[in-house]
Amino acid sequence: MRVIDHTGNFSQPELQELANFVLNDLLSTNVDIEWLDVIRIREDTRSGYRGYWKFKLHFDDQNRIDGIVAVVVLNYYYVKTLSPPSRLDVLKEVLAHEYGHHWTLSYFLINQHIIDLWKERMPIEYYQLRGLNNQDHVCDYSQGWHCCDKEIIAEDYRVLFSPAPYNENHRMVGNYGYASILALPSPEVENYIENLNTL
Repeated sequence: MRVIDHTGNFSQPELQELANFVLNDLLSTNVDIEWLDVIRIREDTRSGYRGYWKFKLHFDDQNRIDGIVAVVVLNYYYVKTLSPPSRLDVLKEVLAHEYGHHWTLSYFLINQHIIDLWKERMPIEYYQLRGLNNQDHVCDYSQGWHCCDKEIIAEDYRVLFSPAPYNENHRMVGNYGYASILALPSPEVENYIENLNTL
């Protein structure tokens, strides 16, 4: 797994520690690891993101999805004032959320044959298990980051499948006003996310 530091602020052992975090500590398989082309660390002062996940789909001769290439970007700007151990801890927490996008959305794209993520809700089973509703939760950012079903499931992945302390404080549970009605994800939600690669 490639981890590239475009800032020059991380040692090779630190970059390897981030790679090992995905390989050894997060829910991952050889398939989704292969789909992740690179983890990039950049410093972007003009944006409010701590990290993001982006992807490109590959299609076969019949125009069916047959693969994905993804990138996770981590923004150094939000950790640069921290001590080296603390900044790596914050990046791991962000990486766990972004890998949550990678795990959930990659398998959603491949297994559900969805081409436009931002026009499709997460499957109804997830909405039902999670207690989400069609009025307050949407498939995009039109009602805010905290109401996007893709962000909720990525946070669910982080709190369910990363080790302490990176699994603490689900950002949608107890935050953002009316979104605080969300409870911590149940064992059924955990089972659903864990098995997305087999659906």
